[in-house]
Amino acid sequence: MMRFVVLLLALLTSAAAAAEPVDCNAIETTMAPVELTYHDGDNSSVAQVYRDQSGNSVVWIKTLNGKLVAKGDFTAGVLASAETTSAFAGKLKSSKVKYNVEGMPRLFDRRSDLKYNITHSSVYGDGSTGVSTTFYNYKFKSAGKEAVGPCILDVVRGESDAASEKTGKTSHSYTVYFPQLMAQITGKTAEPVIDDIKTKFDPMTPIP
Repeated sequence: MMRFVVLLLALLTSAAAAAEPVDCNAIETTMAPVELTYHDGDNSSVAQVYRDQSGNSVVWIKTLNGKLVAKGDFTAGVLASAETTSAFAGKLKSSKVKYNVEGMPRLFDRRSDLKYNITHSSVYGDGSTGVSTTFYNYKFKSAGKEAVGPCILDVVRGESDAASEKTGKTSHSYTVYFPQLMAQITGKTAEPVIDDIKTKFDPMTPIP
């Protein structure tokens, strides 16, 4: 009987380890893909980060409670292009965007204040196009090691003010940057809160 109990416990422990969705050591020491689930107020988002040793990455984000999926390509930490698909109709059904970023250094660590601008050249799902420039004023707030799920990771917090050159419209956002992941999450109404972190997940796909 005792031997059976020991064997059962061993099997249960092995099964739990196999099902463990996050490998903290892999996050810190390899380029393993990582999924972050987080929320900002009532908006729930998921980010999937695919990194490489060169400092380049591809980030998939599902946001607006699943109504928008975006794939962003980053070169040395700087956003270069993106594609979006959504549950909306018309021009916002999909888009392809090229970015020209001025004033942001390669592999920017977010640990200092920075002013920069981004010009977006977009082609929308209905065939229309648009070009716009947004100016950003980033303010560094804090940095340190924090618990992210069961993992202890470097976390850099900041805030940004943005202004559209075309419309003059302004906005404020809260950012949380993870240096080991080469990824940043953003909240519009408050600082985003991490709900989950995984290294085993189903890859995101565009919305049909």
